[in-house]
Amino acid sequence: MIISKRTKLSLCQFLVLFNDDNVCILLQKYNFPDISSCNQIQLSISLSDNINGSISNLIEEILKTSSTLRNEVTPRYRFDERWKDLEKCLMLDGYKIENNELLKIEPTIEGVESMDDDLTNLLTRAYLSDFGNVIQHIKRSADSFNQSNYNDCLSNARIALETIVRAIALNKNCVITSESKAWGESLAYLKNQVITEKEEKTVAHVYSFISDGCHVSIGFTEEEFARFGRNLAMSMCYFLIKKFNSKSIQQIDF
Repeated sequence: MIISKRTKLSLCQFLVLFNDDNVCILLQKYNFPDISSCNQIQLSISLSDNINGSISNLIEEILKTSSTLRNEVTPRYRFDERWKDLEKCLMLDGYKIENNELLKIEPTIEGVESMDDDLTNLLTRAYLSDFGNVIQHIKRSADSFNQSNYNDCLSNARIALETIVRAIALNKNCVITSESKAWGESLAYLKNQVITEKEEKTVAHVYSFISDGCHVSIGFTEEEFARFGRNLAMSMCYFLIKKFNSKSIQQIDF
């Protein structure tokens, strides 16, 4: 099971709702480090450092005992809020809670990072002046999804894609003639510099697709469509930064 740092922190926020002793026993049951006090900082370190397999078993037990756990929290809305946040985070990672079971809704590759974590790490290692802005929009997109603000989720995903295209183009000394045409000119400039003509069209189609926002395709719920569109945008961001990094390495080697 591959889950993001964001989901691990959401799980941490969920666990601190409960009695320290019960949480510590639960963590020990699945081979997490023995911690004397289950405060939020210690929990976040423990969950972040541990292997995904242990967290998978931990989440599965939480799902099976969710009714019992809910009765331990007063007022109940505190449980419901944290449960909803965990559920949304898991969905962004490709997992759906249904009938207290965790279902995989898309294929994953064991032993690799989640898309958001991998993309963020790539961006921090890239020589792009605006990488921090891209990371902020990726985070805002996920925050909006968790808050069920699906238009804002897709909007921030689109801006992240737009920003990374413009940042790479500027790195390649692209001169923008008009601010209103910055996106189109930047993407066109990357053709044959970083990406092929076919790849340029693919990026443009994804950008246009998620720009439609609230126009949900038949057969999708708003939540499903927002997740699908966001994943497309994150995949394109990942693709572009990998291409940019590979071109940069080739130039250094040359």
